[in-house]
Amino acid sequence: MTIGVIGGIGAGKSTVLDLLESKYDCEIIKTDDVAKSFYVSGNPVFEQLKGLLGEDIQNEDGTVDKTSIARKLYGDDNGNLRNQVNSIVHPAVWEYVRNRIHACRGISVVETALPSEIFADMCDEIWFVYTREDVRVKRLMATRGYTEKKARDMIHSQIGDEAYKEMASFVIDNSGSREETAEAVEKHMTEGIIK
Repeated sequence: MTIGVIGGIGAGKSTVLDLLESKYDCEIIKTDDVAKSFYVSGNPVFEQLKGLLGEDIQNEDGTVDKTSIARKLYGDDNGNLRNQVNSIVHPAVWEYVRNRIHACRGISVVETALPSEIFADMCDEIWFVYTREDVRVKRLMATRGYTEKKARDMIHSQIGDEAYKEMASFVIDNSGSREETAEAVEKHMTEGIIK
């Protein structure tokens, strides 16, 4: 079985993933971590990116120069270049995820910030981790040192809660305590998944 986990920044997806991994021995696959793992010298994805963006996106030690990539990709007139990068990275990420799911003998959990049709097709269920905006702002200020404005700007730059809800088959309200979230996860797992 494959569970998809979606939700905005500061919603507490990590809390849900930790619960699924520790209590139910689920295999956790974070698409952002998968993409980051490609950014090393010799990886076919990174080699294609160097061909597109230039050799200067690689540091002398073979790791990615994030500043160089950001400089090339972010700006009003760089949308086409970003699309080209996404057309290299995203298919490779989803191929990797698909292979991990097929190799898993238990429950796979795929967390992504960019849910797509490919993602939805891979999942048996999609869980939306919902948290009130005021709680998310406080969390981001406490854990990441963001100003209130930066936290709100980050939240508003992402997919909205209603769009996430439309994709989801199960919604977890993570606005309260970790214990309340754990109870919601346990109830759903025991009633709907582990029978």
